[in-house]
Amino acid sequence: MRAHVKSSFYCALFCFVQHVTSSQVLLSQQCWHERILQSVNLFTFADGYTQVVERLDGPITIPESPSTHPSLYQPDTNDDFPWTHPPICTPRLPSINSKLCIYTNTSFSNNRGISIFTTPSLALSFANLPAFKDPTVFTSNSINTPSNTWQTSHLPNRGIGMLASRPLVFKDRVTAYTPAFLAFLETDLGTAEREKYWRAAVQRLPKKTREMYEGLATLYGVESVKYQDVVKANAFQVEVRGGNHLALFPETSRFNHDCAPNAQYIIDPDLLTHFVHVTRPIKEGEEITIAYTSPLDTTSHRQSHLQNAFHFKCSCARCTSSSTDTTLATVASYQTSLNDWSPTSTASPAMAEHLLDLYRQEGLEGFMDVPYGFAALAYSGVGDEAMARKFAEKAREACLLKDARGVSQGLAIWEGMLEEGVEKHWSWRRRV
Repeated sequence: MRAHVKSSFYCALFCFVQHVTSSQVLLSQQCWHERILQSVNLFTFADGYTQVVERLDGPITIPESPSTHPSLYQPDTNDDFPWTHPPICTPRLPSINSKLCIYTNTSFSNNRGISIFTTPSLALSFANLPAFKDPTVFTSNSINTPSNTWQTSHLPNRGIGMLASRPLVFKDRVTAYTPAFLAFLETDLGTAEREKYWRAAVQRLPKKTREMYEGLATLYGVESVKYQDVVKANAFQVEVRGGNHLALFPETSRFNHDCAPNAQYIIDPDLLTHFVHVTRPIKEGEEITIAYTSPLDTTSHRQSHLQNAFHFKCSCARCTSSSTDTTLATVASYQTSLNDWSPTSTASPAMAEHLLDLYRQEGLEGFMDVPYGFAALAYSGVGDEAMARKFAEKAREACLLKDARGVSQGLAIWEGMLEEGVEKHWSWRRRV
């Protein structure tokens, strides 16, 4: 991992903005939604991080026994299952009109353990997920099981990274792990208070899992806020029943960033599992990378985001290329044309095929749901059922590599085209 800068907080979501005309749903626009780590207040930045750290009075500890510090323990009557410890709760927080509590299950996923800092109502939602209700899902889906496809190694100027331990091909699974710790996104707690609760949550974990958490890189290297610093440097965002949480997956925190990654990840909120799959061939000994930010953003935007959020300047091939932004401008132009269904549109299957080539040229094989979708519509528009079906299937496959089922908005479009038949789709022969 890149020393002091490892983080993976990219959550790009492809979505179609649709409108209805003459009872037909038309693909009018596409967008990328990126949830960036912002206003999370992991540290109180009002007057600078250094000053805040200097105001912390020594190490922050929290007792495990309610009898020694009863004000921290405010359990609800229904808080017991499936938690193995009594909840530790904050007072009610104004912004969410709820308290936040630490919920721990040390036997979760064959004793890997998990601690969740969340509201009582969301804790009940967590408890009703398949991940808690059916422990067999981990074994049946080979979750938290070594894939024997990777090994970690210290890399020049990149800290610890993941290297392929054998040749890998498209769709090979690299990792599938549950988080050690999740924390509800809030802005009420101060730095010292948050550190106190997060530290207590992690210290309740089984020894092996706790040590993995504590061994991860940090951005600032300040011991008094270490548990927040680890999350700041390594967190993914997970949404469970409408509640946004930062999630720390110790193993997958080892992936370094590249703006042309050779792997893609999804987070399944029902299984509470982070999956990483290969998106193009990887040689034995080659580094396996993911993207921390939207690779379809301009170079300056990507650089700014990575510097501000993760404190490093990306020097990947795309960031040092003079042609990437020109290519991205062409991509945007083609996609605008392919979205144009007016009689004067210049869109064609050839344009869609060129769009596919541009994505591959930029190393964006993990984000091909967009151009595959346009190709499916372009071929449907000229009445080529076989090619339209081919690309709809590829778009569907690409969606499932990038977004979990139930999260991907594009998935329903391509599954609908495949299930109902291309000839019945609104785009069928629209450009003949």
